[in-house]
Amino acid sequence: MKGGERDDILRLAQACGYQLEQEQDNIKLLIFVNGTAQFNVYYTKMTVATCLRHPKRGATQLFRRCVSMNELERLFKNPRTHTGKGYY
Repeated sequence: MKGGERDDILRLAQACGYQLEQEQDNIKLLIFVNGTAQFNVYYTKMTVATCLRHPKRGATQLFRRCVSMNELERLFKNPRTHTGKGYY
C-alpha cells in the first residue's frame, strides 16, 4: 500500500487501544499513545516510528518504512514485532 488512509489509520489505532495525541497535517503525521508506547505515523509514505522503553537501552525509537496496514496492526498490538524494515 502506498500511503495510508488517514481515517483507516485512526480507526485501527483506536481499535488497538491507542489515542490520537497530536496531528501535524503539514507533514502528514499522526502521533498515537497508549501509556507504554508512542507511534509516529507518517501516513503518506507509511513510515512508522515506534518509541518505547527498552529494558537495557532505555528510551528507544525505531523507524520502519513502507509499513502495510496489516503490519501496522501487528505493531499496534505488539510494538516489538520484528518486520525486517527497522532502522534507528
